[in-house]
Amino acid sequence: MRYNYSSIIKSLGLAAIAFATIGTATPVQADESQADTATRVMRQVFRQASKLNAPRASRSGIDPQDFDKSVKPSDDFYNYAIGGWRKANPIPEDQPCWGSFMILGDNNAKILHEMLERAAKSPKDAIEKKLGDFYASGMDQEAIDREGITPIRQELSLIAAIENPEELTQAIAFLHSQDINPYFNLYIGQDDKDSSRIIAHICQGGLGLPERDYYTREDEKSKLLRAKYRQHMVSMFRLIGDTPQAAEKEADAVMALETKLAKASLPAADMRDPERVYHLMNLENMTAIAPDYPWAEYFEKLGAENIKEANVMVPEFITTVNNEIFRDTPLIDHLSYLRWHLIRSAAPYLSQEMEDEHFQFYRKELRGVATQSPRWKRVTNTIGSKNMLGFALGQMYVKEHFSPKAKAKVEEIVTNITKVLEKEIPEQEWMSPDTQKEALSKLHTFFAKIGYPNENRDYTKLSISRTGYYDNVRRARIFETARQIATIGKPVDRNEWHMTPQTINAYYNPACNEIVFPAGILQPPFFNSEVDDAANYGAIGAVIGHEISHGYDDQGSQYDAQGNLRNWWQEEDLKAFQKLAKGVEDQFSEYTVGDTHINGKLVLGEALADLNGLSLSWKAYQLSRQGKKDEIIDGLTPAQRFFLAYAKVWASNFKPEYEQLQVSTDPHPHAMWRVNGTLSNMEPFFKAFDVKEGDPMRRPADKINKIW
Repeated sequence: MRYNYSSIIKSLGLAAIAFATIGTATPVQADESQADTATRVMRQVFRQASKLNAPRASRSGIDPQDFDKSVKPSDDFYNYAIGGWRKANPIPEDQPCWGSFMILGDNNAKILHEMLERAAKSPKDAIEKKLGDFYASGMDQEAIDREGITPIRQELSLIAAIENPEELTQAIAFLHSQDINPYFNLYIGQDDKDSSRIIAHICQGGLGLPERDYYTREDEKSKLLRAKYRQHMVSMFRLIGDTPQAAEKEADAVMALETKLAKASLPAADMRDPERVYHLMNLENMTAIAPDYPWAEYFEKLGAENIKEANVMVPEFITTVNNEIFRDTPLIDHLSYLRWHLIRSAAPYLSQEMEDEHFQFYRKELRGVATQSPRWKRVTNTIGSKNMLGFALGQMYVKEHFSPKAKAKVEEIVTNITKVLEKEIPEQEWMSPDTQKEALSKLHTFFAKIGYPNENRDYTKLSISRTGYYDNVRRARIFETARQIATIGKPVDRNEWHMTPQTINAYYNPACNEIVFPAGILQPPFFNSEVDDAANYGAIGAVIGHEISHGYDDQGSQYDAQGNLRNWWQEEDLKAFQKLAKGVEDQFSEYTVGDTHINGKLVLGEALADLNGLSLSWKAYQLSRQGKKDEIIDGLTPAQRFFLAYAKVWASNFKPEYEQLQVSTDPHPHAMWRVNGTLSNMEPFFKAFDVKEGDPMRRPADKINKIW
């Protein structure tokens, strides 16, 4: 039986595959009663967050209850600075870890939840109605349970009816249009070597476990986890109606296929090398490395006829997909694999029993989470994600909860840090004048985005219903995929954001040479306009310096002032930089988390950004003081407040399962080593806390790492 791709979309109510354009909708205006409600909510939230914030009457920005005075700062600054906080802040049962980022995220979820409740009851405009209807559909547990697997039945039928490679390609394209990525990942973004244009990127992927090593490690713990993953697949296949025998056979087929994909995948650390993962190919080139995969038909079925070339990031992976999977794998195994990735992606939005089984493996087994989060929080987080209606919700958030005063102060810190770097670059003896000139050119084209986008995203053509939660999720996914595909061939939108305003995070985008700080992170303990500057420079200043420094880390340093992947270094300078970076890589490879060594190569970029960013922020703080005398506040010097605030940013407790997942997959170092590892290189820290040579918090003089 043949399926027509466009007719399937329409029959599923997905005719809203529109190529969205950026709109100019006005941010939501709150009436007086709603503003009062929002104010009460914010006061409640900040009361709940008081353990993170400074004492309410203190200007220091430091809470002495965070300390563990039984630990010497010269032995273990992390636990000295926030050991008290760690003891007083156990991990909630529904979380894999708990810390500054997570607490703010949890508080923001409460704010966003209140907004969605309000929108569901009395929407003020079309975008609030979409938000309210989406929320109402997600909160109707009875209707979701009654539907069971009905929302995915037609896709399951599509997969079951596949009889030939053409129909297999059609099904893959259909799933990719929904951000479900069997076999490989497709994403749309700037061309690394021509940042003025948008292209498609084909990346390794298609795994159900976090990354390749989960399939290849042979220790007993890894074998047990793979067995639990296989049993989880069996349980899920049973829940959609398969017999026990069929479910067992399907799980084995999926495991075998995914293991082939894993073995063909590059290690996570190697994926960080932008030159290693850049291979621009036209359709003829792509066919040469994967002749059994019909690329033109795939792009056509995806609705992306405008894709004529792509960056095939790992060609050998795609060749393996062609030779060992499309060519040699029995068709029935493909069907099992496609069914599994559909089920896995849909499960969190289907019936309670499907969602619970998904939780048992992906949250409990992999992350150590004991209990499911309340439904309101799960639905709020779904709607607030960037691929759903996150930017629409962000419009409401910044209108009610972001201060222009905060934005102005953060802009001042950005300015001071860039002034410091402008002075530092010409003073680096390891960098020749020609390379210094290029580095300064990059700094002078650097751009900071703070708070929220200047233009609101247009969701006019996205259809959202008050019923059918998974249907809404699917429509939003297809809408976002189509929006991205529509950008191919158009000028790069320099105003676009890749995080929502409410996100507790920040990022550097090398292709645009920009740093972005959403409104969500501009609150305590990262930023507080009511406390002394030392704490703000130690916290948000270090984050700002971190993101700026990414432009000059082992990855970012490969991009020029225009955002193009180009070697702008003199050969000897590059060797000197790589030698300095190797010192940081070796340092972090020394550290362990539990029984696992940190992969210094994997975390190098973030470790460099931590070290350089904190150093730059310290110097920017000195610049901001302009000769002011040291002021002791709460018994702490400015330098002590600066470094204590930095440690507070990384205050965290981890479930052991999640801690091991983080060490295996995350390019960021473990929180403790982001503090202790970074500070053990810094002379101002040694002076502030009287750390002497030979103390654990001070690296030997010949092993001190310093870039700027």
